[in-house]
This record gives sequence, structure tokens and C-alpha cells, in this order.
Amino acid sequence: MSTFTTVCSIYCANAYAIGETAKKEKKDALLSEKVNRKALKDLNRQSLSWQHKQTQKSFNRMRVLQELKWFHDRGLKPQCISCAKENMDWCCGHHKTVGAEGELRYSEFNTTLQCNRYCNMGLSGNIHGNKTTRGYLQGLKDRFGEVEGQAIIDKCEAHSGQVKWSWQQLEEMRAGFNQKIRELEKAQLEQS
Repeated sequence: MSTFTTVCSIYCANAYAIGETAKKEKKDALLSEKVNRKALKDLNRQSLSWQHKQTQKSFNRMRVLQELKWFHDRGLKPQCISCAKENMDWCCGHHKTVGAEGELRYSEFNTTLQCNRYCNMGLSGNIHGNKTTRGYLQGLKDRFGEVEGQAIIDKCEAHSGQVKWSWQQLEEMRAGFNQKIRELEKAQLEQS
């Protein structure tokens, strides 16, 4: 097979050469972009803030599914721990915030089902309640009973010190959370 291309004129030869150069430049740019994406992925992978963000998403999703299962298993309608409303935009509400008690950010006893916009975002967790809501603390006691609810509160209040996770630990934790998410979603589909 010949590497020469027959063209009808010098103008066609010039246009053909420009087209081939453009194809090569585009191919090189795509290759460079792919290398850059891989480098960024590797850089992100070792970034603790990126790892925490990704792990927090997985943990929060897992906890919402666990909480919905908890209510379903008891034949109850899911309700917000703070305001007791049903059929809300659910999220994973933390008793102790990630900023205040970072070591509790991935703790199941520190998180429950909460409505996202009203209690979690609008009232910063609605911990103590207001004129129309009971609050997170009272919600724990109402849901689990006075003794167990207070035990959960006490456990959250006890300061265990800061935990420093490595990016490898966060990656491993996230893999476990994602596995639980798949199991919970599968079980949820089977129940439907």
C-alpha cells in the first residue's frame, strides 16, 4: 500500500496536508487531555479534602438507606428526627456537625434521617427545636426511648479526640459504604 495520496492540484495537496496536521493535533490534544485527567485523578485520590468529600457522600447515602430500612422493617413511615414530618427530602442529619466533631462524621450513632431543606440546612440541624418542632435531641428520645436516646446523646457528647484518616483509609471506608449501598438498594428493589 502506498503512503502517497493522489491529489488534483497544489491547492488540494495543501488542503490535504492541513487536514492531516489538524487530525494529528486533535489526536495529540485528546491524548494530552487523557493524561491530564489521569494525573488529576491521581492527585485527587491523594487529597484528603477530596477523599472526605467523596466518602461523606457515600456515608450519607448509606445512612439514609439504612434509616429508611429501619422504618420499613418496623412498618413505620419515615419521619424527620427533628420535626417529625413525613415525606420530606431526606438527608443524613448529624447530631454533632462535621466541623464541630470531625471524628464523628462517619459515625452511625451520630446520624439519623432528617429533612434536608428545613431542619438540616434551614435550622442548622434543628438540635433543640423551636416553637413548632421537637428538635433532634428530643427526637432521639422519642424514637429510641428516654434511656437509649440519652445514651446516644451522651456518646456523641463524649469527646474522643480528633481522628486523622489517611487517603487510603478513606478510600477503603468508602468502598465498604458503597458495598452496603448496593446491598441496601438491592434489598429495597426486592421489597418493591
